[in-house]
Amino acid sequence: MGIILKSVILVVSFFMAGLGMRGQLMADERLEEIVPNLNVIRSLEEKDQINMYKTAVNEKGYQNITLNFDETKKDQVKNGWTIKVYDENKKEIYKVEGVKTQFTTGNFSFVKDKIVYISIESATSGFLFMPKGVEYNLNFHTYSADDYESEPNNKYLNANEIETGSYIKGNLINSLDEDYYVCKVDANGYTELSFEILDFEPDKIGNGWDIEIYDKNKSLLYKEENIKKDTGFPKLPLVKGQEIYIRIKAKGSLLYVAPEEVEYKLQASLTKTDKWELEDNGSFSKANKLKGTLSGNILNDGDIDYFEFKAGKSGKYKISLNTGDNVDGEYRVEIFVKNKGKAVLKEQTKGDKSFTIKAKKGQKVWIKLSGVYGKSPIGNEYSLKYKAVKNIKKKIAKK
Repeated sequence: MGIILKSVILVVSFFMAGLGMRGQLMADERLEEIVPNLNVIRSLEEKDQINMYKTAVNEKGYQNITLNFDETKKDQVKNGWTIKVYDENKKEIYKVEGVKTQFTTGNFSFVKDKIVYISIESATSGFLFMPKGVEYNLNFHTYSADDYESEPNNKYLNANEIETGSYIKGNLINSLDEDYYVCKVDANGYTELSFEILDFEPDKIGNGWDIEIYDKNKSLLYKEENIKKDTGFPKLPLVKGQEIYIRIKAKGSLLYVAPEEVEYKLQASLTKTDKWELEDNGSFSKANKLKGTLSGNILNDGDIDYFEFKAGKSGKYKISLNTGDNVDGEYRVEIFVKNKGKAVLKEQTKGDKSFTIKAKKGQKVWIKLSGVYGKSPIGNEYSLKYKAVKNIKKKIAKK
């Protein structure tokens, strides 16, 4: 049973400061301060009795709660206990009803020194069906870890940082929980994110996770919905100094089953390269210089990639688009020569295609590449290059 904590039970008046509690506690509701990782043995004797506990997180990492009892008394447990957990503002963040077996909650991720409240009460209001007199063993466990999320991280301002080349673990403790992370890009290239489900249990995953990725201006770059398996995301080709925000939440509305208490791992990696586009290149003024072959991708219906080069001599130029593994998506290609207000070529294509245009020496050429709205090749990698077309003079045969 571990070490039994002996402490004085304080009967107090405890007012609700957030949602989820029933206002002022009644006279038989008890608030007891407990120490992490020490066992507390108590019981419920009255049908309306609520045993309240207050504790403080003693180390950086994650936490969980165990409630155990003597198995020989399982017939006396009847409808069991209800466990509730409240944050320092006394807002209910976790609830499980009808605990009738040895039980361990999912992981919490409060920061060090945060106050946590726990309540144990009967799962039923009826005296005949409560676990009267059955001793339970309660323990608030803390675990040291540097790779776990820290709550609260449910908005941009509180986003946990994840460094490239590292990972962070977390979970959604309830259906309204959201986790925000920020990844800072420290070199030109592309960043890759991956999402791994660590404790895969189909019954608990429900309708899965929605993951949204934003740039430093909080503009949506990419989103994936109903994630129910390990998932990799498209490459994010961002210039040094950019930031990526990742929002992880449960799928949609009350009609969906949230993946509560399912642990995940979010990983970030950075590949340094000068062979990829660099966002933000969504306008003429921010166009990437096209040297050799550049790769890129369309991340959403509104994503536009601009490229430019200067004609080294007067003549024809062949611009080649390789659409890679694209099957269903459709690209829109627009090419401008000298005049940004008028395209000399507009075409749509699903497959590889080359375009030939004329330009005079010193003139700028811009290529505007986007997806056809509703049919964009989102996430598909493409490559783009150009070359001057050699003029071949035909020789006239002498008779």
